[in-house]
Amino acid sequence: MKIVVGSTNPVKVGAVREVFRKIFGEKAEVEGMEVKSGVGEQPMSEEETVRGAKNRAKAVIRLAKKQIDYGVGLEGGVVEIGGKLFECAWVAVRSKKGEEGLGGGLYFELPPKVATKIRRGGELGPIMNELSGVEDVKKKMGAIGVLTKNNLSRQKAYEQIIWSAMVRFISQEWF
Repeated sequence: MKIVVGSTNPVKVGAVREVFRKIFGEKAEVEGMEVKSGVGEQPMSEEETVRGAKNRAKAVIRLAKKQIDYGVGLEGGVVEIGGKLFECAWVAVRSKKGEEGLGGGLYFELPPKVATKIRRGGELGPIMNELSGVEDVKKKMGAIGVLTKNNLSRQKAYEQIIWSAMVRFISQEWF
């Protein structure tokens, strides 16, 4: 069974590998493929974030020419709620038959100095690199890891929403 993630980010690929191996066992072969999200570098709404996840999942299915069982797109974004900026993330899982599962979550409030920089056109990853002094934050613990002092990693947070996107596939009798 072959699964391709629409990213080569080791955190995203690792999260998909962890979940798919729990579902399908060792036969789940997971790899990453660099694809375009079709949205801005920093998605600024839930709609844009969902669109980016869906675009990534569709792109890997299209580029692999049906030689894979699932394409997975993960997209992190931000959303304004009550005057505060929150991180959000969405996952789209697409089967080669065209079935799609969506899962979202990972909401947490961004500190004011981070939110201000994003509102001025910045992207969360580089902003967190700058403010934390850690290189490649989004390929390691993520903003959630920095802000929780490594009590929750980006990979573990992504694993939860990958599970929620897989509901359609693991509980098909409900659909």
